[in-house]
Amino acid sequence: MVTLRLEITLNDGSSPRIPLQQTFNYFGQFYSQIYVNDNGHLTFDAPWRSYTPQQFPMYGSRDIIALFWTDLDNRDNGNIYYVQYNSGSLLQRVTQDINRYFPGLNFQANWIFIATWHEVAYYPTSGTQTTFQAVLTTNGQYSFVLMNYGSIASTSMSAGYDTISSSHHFTIPGSFSSTATGPNSAFRLNSNVNVPGRWAFRVDHGSIGPLYPVGGTMRSGTDDESSPPIKLLQTFNYFGQSYSQIYVNDNRHLTFDAPLSNYTPQQFPMNGTRDIIAPFWADLDNRDNGNIYYVQNTSGSLVQQVTQDINRYFPGLNFQANWIFIATWHEVAYYPKSGTQTTLQAVLTTNGHYSFVLMNYGSIASTSKSVQVRCSDECIL
Repeated sequence: MVTLRLEITLNDGSSPRIPLQQTFNYFGQFYSQIYVNDNGHLTFDAPWRSYTPQQFPMYGSRDIIALFWTDLDNRDNGNIYYVQYNSGSLLQRVTQDINRYFPGLNFQANWIFIATWHEVAYYPTSGTQTTFQAVLTTNGQYSFVLMNYGSIASTSMSAGYDTISSSHHFTIPGSFSSTATGPNSAFRLNSNVNVPGRWAFRVDHGSIGPLYPVGGTMRSGTDDESSPPIKLLQTFNYFGQSYSQIYVNDNRHLTFDAPLSNYTPQQFPMNGTRDIIAPFWADLDNRDNGNIYYVQNTSGSLVQQVTQDINRYFPGLNFQANWIFIATWHEVAYYPKSGTQTTLQAVLTTNGHYSFVLMNYGSIASTSKSVQVRCSDECIL
């Protein structure tokens, strides 16, 4: 039986060490304990009393989940709770939520940890009430953090949010400021999963680096073959040609008009009129190891993530994605060298006016074979 625990009423204090019933993978670090700190953050290695938020990324190696990092005081009003479960209705609820926000992973939670700061006051302003919650969950492979924001009292103090592990972090846009905590709070009214007041992030090792979450429809092990024609949920404008279908080919290229089995990269520009996106054109074989995935969405966290990325890389466009397509070649071997592992990803996105291709590269195994990387023209479409 798991009991809801109420933290001792302190200022700038922390919970005792909380043993976790399930190891939590946080950006490649595996933790079996956690601390719930009064000032709106969670830490793993030790309690932490800091009440002054810092801009991320921070210096040092401390892993922190800073849900609502500010100077809080629950001595006069408010309570801080924490609880964890490895079975029951809350696991089913978080399982449904994660599969909604991260489709294609077939996620089944086996553990949930919830920390809630309920109607806690700012220091030294007793009587103010701010409520928020951190939810950690895993299935032993994938790990997620959900942030839920209730009533956020106005304050002139700074408040910040991030999940961070060393140099890897996610941030709620506009969160590191005093204006983020007013009645129209960036926390309470906005979202990256289309649920006002909720933010969701994948934080296991698969989130490190430039790769988007790996998953979706998985191709069976083949050599020099292709996916069936994939009907696109949004027409994609590729250098003036509007396409409504795509093929994900084994040898790490995408085509629109027909599948392509060619494993020998050609110099660009090629002869002919075929449109091709070749993020890593080489002779590959996923029959012995590696998987090829593809997924597309018109809403949810991935659409919000690519929107933020495109606006960072191409400022001034005020881009809002309405579709994303991700093809991932995950730990696939070169032919005929089974056991070699190369991971890369092509991300297509559009808002109906602008179209973009992102090429994300993970681990690339050494090879003496020829490799070609190219869009058909420039990769700003």
